[in-house]
Amino acid sequence: MALTVEQRALLEAQLSEARAALHRLEIGGAEVSLAYNGENITYSAANAASLRQYVRTLEAQLGLRTSSRARSRGVIFG
Repeated sequence: MALTVEQRALLEAQLSEARAALHRLEIGGAEVSLAYNGENITYSAANAASLRQYVRTLEAQLGLRTSSRARSRGVIFG
């Protein structure tokens, strides 16, 4: 799916906002709020994984990720 210039700009703005919100949570912020798809969502440290997934989804939509699913690193013995 090819994105229009407007769609790409919107996704990039949303990604920037989501990354900033995740950063605020990671450095000890109690809660952060984001508005997307017409909804206000509040994230806390308890549901930071949901915010990380949202960031990955936006990255995938922009073609910055080959998959919206996190890759496993595997186990190395020895």
